[in-house]
Amino acid sequence: MITMRQRAGAACFAVALLLSGLTGCRAAETWNGSGADRTEAETAKENQDENSEETEEAGTKAEQSRGMIFGDQIQELLPQQTQLITDYMETYYSGLASLTPQDMSAFFAEEAEDQLLLNECALEYAVGLRSMQQSDLTLADYRYEMEVMSVEEGDNGLTRVFLEETSTQNFSQHPDIDTELYNIMHYFQLREGRDGWEITGHIQWDSIYWNLVGEYWDWDSQTVNFPEGETFLSHRVADLLEEAGREAELRNEETPWEPKTCTHPYDREAAVAYSSQWVGKRNEEWDDFSGSGGNCQNFVSQCLYAGGIPMDFQGDEQWMWRNDGTYSASWVGVDPFYYYADANQGEGLAASADVSYYEGEEGDLIRMGSPEDWNHVVIISYVVRDEQGNTIDYLINSNTSDVKNFPVGAYPNPCQRLMKIYGWN
Repeated sequence: MITMRQRAGAACFAVALLLSGLTGCRAAETWNGSGADRTEAETAKENQDENSEETEEAGTKAEQSRGMIFGDQIQELLPQQTQLITDYMETYYSGLASLTPQDMSAFFAEEAEDQLLLNECALEYAVGLRSMQQSDLTLADYRYEMEVMSVEEGDNGLTRVFLEETSTQNFSQHPDIDTELYNIMHYFQLREGRDGWEITGHIQWDSIYWNLVGEYWDWDSQTVNFPEGETFLSHRVADLLEEAGREAELRNEETPWEPKTCTHPYDREAAVAYSSQWVGKRNEEWDDFSGSGGNCQNFVSQCLYAGGIPMDFQGDEQWMWRNDGTYSASWVGVDPFYYYADANQGEGLAASADVSYYEGEEGDLIRMGSPEDWNHVVIISYVVRDEQGNTIDYLINSNTSDVKNFPVGAYPNPCQRLMKIYGWN
C-alpha cells in the first residue's frame, strides 16, 4: 500500500507488492427508508434499483471513454469511485494523446499536494520526453482495461484500490501498429470529501514513476522516501529531460565500429516472432526473473536462441542455460551479457556493442539505463523510418516491463545504446 505519513521534510509512500495478503472487504451500506411501514425487502429492492441506476450511469460514462474497469472485486467499488478512477485515467491519456501537460487538481484532495505534484510531474516527464523525438508520438488512438485486484477499507474513511492495467496505444507516426503494454500496477487511495470522492494517493508502478522516484526506493523497508514536494520533483523532471536531450543528440552522432564476421546468419524474423509471442506472458521452459531483478535479459537471450544463435559453452566467457537449470550470468544479466557479446571472438555469438544508433535492424538489441547503471535491454521489432527512408525510431518488445511494439523514443529510460547482432560462428 501507499500511505502518507508526515516526517521531517519528507513524504513517505509505502508500496506493498504482495497483493495476495489483501482482501476486498467493504462494510455493509446503511440505507434510510422514507416510511415506517416499508419492509426490509422493499427498502433493499429500492436501494438495489438506485444502485443499478448509478452503476448504469457510470458505465455509460465509461463507455464514452476509451477505458474499462472490471474484475471480480469491482463490486466492492462504489460507482462514484469507479468514475473518479476513470476520469483520472482519461485525463492522463488525454495528456499523452495530445502531448500536453494536464491539470489534475480536480481529482485530488486539498491536502494531497505532494501526490498531485507527483502525478502531474510523471505526466509532464512523459510528455516532455515524447515531444523531443523525431517521430510523431502523439496518440491517434488508445484503449485500456483496468482489472480491480483488491479493494480495502482503511483508517479514516480511506478506500485503497489496487488495479492492473493493460493498454493498447496507436501512435500517430505508425497508427496501424498496435503498441501494447501489460500488467501495469496502479494503487489508488480514495476518500469521500465534501464534494464527492477524491484521490489522496496514486502511484503507477512503471518506468515513468521509477525514473522519477526509483533511486529513493528502499528494498528493505519497501518504501519510497524522497525530499518533500515541489523543489525536488520539478528539478527531477528538468534533470531527466535535460539528460534525454543530450542523449538524443548523442544518438545522432556516428560511432566508429568494426563489424564482426560470422559463418552462420542470425534469423531475425524468428527472433522477433518469438519476442512478440512471449510479451505479457512467460515461456514455462525457462525460469522467470520478473520478481527478482527483472526478466529482460533472460527474455532477450531466449529471443536470440530462437533466432538460431546456439549457446556457448566454450572458454572462460560463456552464454548458456543447461538442462539442469544452471545458467551463466550472461544469460540473465544485462551487464554480463554486454561484456560477453562485445568481447566474444571465437565460437558462439557474433555481435558488436555500442554501434551507431540508427544502424539497427529488426532483431538487434538496445540496452538502457545510465552510464553508471545499464539495467535494461530490449529487442527491436520494427524500424521506424521517415518519408526519405531515414531511421528515426525503433519499436521494441520487452519483458519487465512487458511492452510490445513500443517506441524507444517514448521509453522513460533516456540513455540508450544499440547492439548489433550478426549471427554466430
